[in-house]
Amino acid sequence: MPKYKNSIAQIIKSGITMLWVLLCVNCITPVDIPVENVGGRLVVSGQISNIPDQNIIYLQLTADTERLPYPLSGAAVLLMDDTGQIGNYEEDPSTPGAYRLQDVTGIPGNTYHIKVLTQGKSYESLPEKMPTNPGELSTGFEFEQQEYTDAEGIVVTDRFINIYSNSTVPQQEEDPYLRWSIEEAFLLSPTDFPDPFGYVPPPCFIVQNADPQRVTLLDGTKFQSASIENLLIGSRLVDWTFLERHYFTTYQTSMTREAYDYWNKVRILVNQVGSIFDTPPAKVKGNVFNINNPGEVVSGYVEVVNQTYDRFYVLRQHLPFNLVVIECTYDGRNLDEYPGRCLDCLSARNSSHQRPSWF
Repeated sequence: MPKYKNSIAQIIKSGITMLWVLLCVNCITPVDIPVENVGGRLVVSGQISNIPDQNIIYLQLTADTERLPYPLSGAAVLLMDDTGQIGNYEEDPSTPGAYRLQDVTGIPGNTYHIKVLTQGKSYESLPEKMPTNPGELSTGFEFEQQEYTDAEGIVVTDRFINIYSNSTVPQQEEDPYLRWSIEEAFLLSPTDFPDPFGYVPPPCFIVQNADPQRVTLLDGTKFQSASIENLLIGSRLVDWTFLERHYFTTYQTSMTREAYDYWNKVRILVNQVGSIFDTPPAKVKGNVFNINNPGEVVSGYVEVVNQTYDRFYVLRQHLPFNLVVIECTYDGRNLDEYPGRCLDCLSARNSSHQRPSWF
């Protein structure tokens, strides 16, 4: 398998905030997209999919400072087709602002959009037709030493897992447009300190995008082959999250031309290096609008997609090197010598006690 150097997008330095807009609902966590600091704007992102547990809509309100948007709870989100309302979304009690579709799954070839009722206003997404075929997908991986820039701006070398796609391009009536993404899920067991009652703290499960700054796309109209081999679709630093079972779920998403154009603009934004010679980032126009006030700026995109996926896991013993990290195993250390995640696993980002059904 060929090796590719990992590209780490540098932070854009133009007085903008990092907005969580969903890269794809097949990855429960979003990609960071730079936007202007304007507070109170509605962000609607997500997808209507043929895979039941991937039908999620995220609602948020932007902050007027450089911080993540706030989740928006208490809204009504409806699934619509050409005949009218056909489904309801319910807010996930463990994830404020995330709304999951109940008892309905998208059907290839059908046209859908959503309606959102919140704060006395009505919003809709533009209708899209679900592609008929997502193609086929299998994945492989390898470990590699790579250079990257850490949070302090220092270039360091460390071990990464690179994940590759081997795919077939779908044969269908409409032109194929594809996107690849990777969701990771791993176990975090907090430290089991001795106590007279024998209490064992419950583990946490973290589900998130494995490489949120990468947007991998294919315009099928410019690709003549029926297959794709060894396409790098994600790269992940090997760290403490590999102490226990670490799942990777790769998704191949067939989408509309309009959705492809949107994510291509997103890709350009997240890959900007932010030098003083760059054009300042522009707002990426989505497909959601206020029914009674079309001039209102609404961020995000709701797409209608046909998906297929592949899943594998990595155990610590699979690593071709020794993993040297701070572990949560009790060994008599003072309490302040344990990382926060060992004392309270819910303190880790995107952590919950909810175990994925397939984990």
